[in-house]
Amino acid sequence: MKIKTITTWWHETDNLIIRDVPVTSTIVEMDKQLIIIDTGMVGNDQLLEELGDLGYCPSDFTMVINTHLHCDHIGGNRVFTKARILISRQELDYEENFARALQQSDDPVATLRSLGRNIDESSTKTAWDVKQAQDEWPASLLVGDQAQIEFFEDNPILPDNFSFIRVPGHTVDSRAVIINGSANQIAVTGDAFYHRDLWSVSVAGINYDDSLFQQNAERLSHFKGIIIPGHDHAFDNSNGKYLIEDTFEV
Repeated sequence: MKIKTITTWWHETDNLIIRDVPVTSTIVEMDKQLIIIDTGMVGNDQLLEELGDLGYCPSDFTMVINTHLHCDHIGGNRVFTKARILISRQELDYEENFARALQQSDDPVATLRSLGRNIDESSTKTAWDVKQAQDEWPASLLVGDQAQIEFFEDNPILPDNFSFIRVPGHTVDSRAVIINGSANQIAVTGDAFYHRDLWSVSVAGINYDDSLFQQNAERLSHFKGIIIPGHDHAFDNSNGKYLIEDTFEV
């Protein structure tokens, strides 16, 4: 089994929660299956360019898995027209309601506070950026064709060495993908553990529940194996060192 990670950035926006933020997509090549976990930001051509450089085209992929449904992790879903798309039904329902509340709001600070978000006086710009993201890139628009979607809650068929763990906090039903290789175990965490060095930092207004986020980030920090964060390169959690290559066998 071969794993490749792709890191993409999107520069063409004034939205500070998205601009110049590296987003990690993970490709798993095994048997007759080709899987991608998280697909980057919508409108970012870097993902297609990187796939092409690796010798792939979107129609090669048999499965898309989304750790959560924020726009910078599901933005490329719709280019994978022949893949099964695995997501959380609870997450999609929540994100649809969340988008609706912000789209109808002229005071996103108050709206986010009413939804339990941690918004202080210094995070007004963040609140407006969250609203902009929901106005322009709601999950229901990006996630993919309904005929392709399968929900975690329905126990979709997975490769034998794949499983999920629930790690809510960043979003209402964030999932980490656990892959058991012959030599290593891998956790593809999405934003439940988004960076090797910054994983315990909460950005005001971004998390569904800061306390849950901290609990599950701490839980993932003890994972014995390779961690692939949502916004960083893969590293070996036994020694804290980044892997030398973005392509590796497990």
